[in-house]
Amino acid sequence: MLEFKNIDKFKNEEAKLKNITTALSLIRLVIAVAALVFLIIGFSYDFKIYGSIGIGIILIFILYSFYTNKYYKRLESVKNIIITYENHNKRRKGLYHTFKDSGKDLLNKEDYKESDLDLFGNHSLFQYISSAKTKYGRNMLKNALTKGSEIDYSDLCYKMADNEDTILLESTVSSFEGNKNTDYDSLYESLGTKIKLSILMLLPCLSFISMLVFIPFIFIYNLNPWFILLFMGLNIILCKLTLANPIFLLNSDSYYSLCEKYLNIKEVVNNVNIDDELYNSLKNKFNENYASVKNTMSILNLLAYRKNVIFNILANGLLSFDFFIIILYNFKTKKQDGLKEFFKAEGELEVALSLANIGIDNNVYTKGENSNNISATDMYHPLVKNCVSNSINIDGGIILTGSNMSGKTTFMRTLGICQTLFNAKGLIPAYMYSSSDIDIFTSLRANDMLSEGISTFYAEILRMKDINNAIKERKNLILVDEIFKGTNASERIDASFKVIDKLNSYNQFFIISTHDFELCNANNILNYHFNETYIDDKISFDYKIKEGKSETKNAIYLLKMANIIE
Repeated sequence: MLEFKNIDKFKNEEAKLKNITTALSLIRLVIAVAALVFLIIGFSYDFKIYGSIGIGIILIFILYSFYTNKYYKRLESVKNIIITYENHNKRRKGLYHTFKDSGKDLLNKEDYKESDLDLFGNHSLFQYISSAKTKYGRNMLKNALTKGSEIDYSDLCYKMADNEDTILLESTVSSFEGNKNTDYDSLYESLGTKIKLSILMLLPCLSFISMLVFIPFIFIYNLNPWFILLFMGLNIILCKLTLANPIFLLNSDSYYSLCEKYLNIKEVVNNVNIDDELYNSLKNKFNENYASVKNTMSILNLLAYRKNVIFNILANGLLSFDFFIIILYNFKTKKQDGLKEFFKAEGELEVALSLANIGIDNNVYTKGENSNNISATDMYHPLVKNCVSNSINIDGGIILTGSNMSGKTTFMRTLGICQTLFNAKGLIPAYMYSSSDIDIFTSLRANDMLSEGISTFYAEILRMKDINNAIKERKNLILVDEIFKGTNASERIDASFKVIDKLNSYNQFFIISTHDFELCNANNILNYHFNETYIDDKISFDYKIKEGKSETKNAIYLLKMANIIE
């Protein structure tokens, strides 16, 4: 668990910046009022003297605002840093469910493991670990958790988990909050196509040149200057008719702000030193593709100015501004691959920060090791407060027995979460974990499909069908809770034996929990169990997995405790 040594420093800085910005705002108000007063006096009495002073004060106000803006930006940055610290403390207290982004929109109900393992939604793994704020980063994290990752983040995550400067990176990423709809995809699609020029597009330019030619004649032949207004009107009409393009409809202000945030990431990444190959690669991507983002911002800035009605009329009337925007657009956006690479690097950074949170906020964590079997030492469920850790070695099939509430389902979910994070190539909540890149298939919550009009047994059949198709392709980790609980005991036991034999024939890793002790006699499986103890007529669980089959039952005892039976 990362020790937070600098949080008090940032809180003190925040307090100082609040005092400074309050004073600066008061001075700004005084300057604005002074400018207004002198302008009013100037219009009322002597504009040459008082009006000139008022204009001078306005210039001072602009320069003052420009110079002092850095204090407001720094205050915002420090606030984000403190909020990031507070979010980590919430995670450590088990209050991760208060985080806004649960990833519920990312849940694919057709992939049963996402619901069974609580990968997305309220009280989910995504809600617990996610530092991803951009659309691109969130999707990359989703793919890492559901399909695994081709990028090995584990070394970088391990170093991030031991470096307090990681908080600075995460707090800068948090500034993307609320920008999910103005992200890479729509921006790249909008700016990724070159605008084809046509002869008709030259008409506003020719009109503009004609106006320039006409202006000297006004002075030479003393012509009526009002003719300029006719040219302005003609320029505006020609621009509207010949230069209409979707880029003028872009939400340029939001996109500009988005790109500005991306450039802030680049600055912070350059200032934070983490000796890691992947991190240095991301840093190089940011630096190499910086120009593409700056070029895009220059276009977006012009498009933002264009949205001002008065500016639009004057600029197109006097300069045929839209024509020059299109020319500059084709020049500035001709290499959009750089923009794509920059945004992709940001997404990869967000994934790394998210996967590192397992280490930042827990005392025990590890990088995965590659092996032909599954071996875990002191693994625990990060979403279960004060979770009891367990160890296991899996080289085939396991039948898991035990009393109700003894910990069987939580154990299987723990293993599923650890394998999920192994596949994502991040940090794993265990002292040691070794495995290989294998898919996970589950049947832990088949009864949850009752709301869809599907019986428990048929829901189990649907999940077993997916498992049956998967085992023919490759080796998998299969987790089944209370196998075929939706049908009668006789058929359940017969069907379960057949499923176990088939899983063994395809050399699968699997754990099947059951209350049917007959399954403990299946061929080529190992037996493990959870049990309980009774002290002074009270039931107690240690939640520790043990070798062999269970020798205890507690259903009757629990019914007696609830005064249902005697």
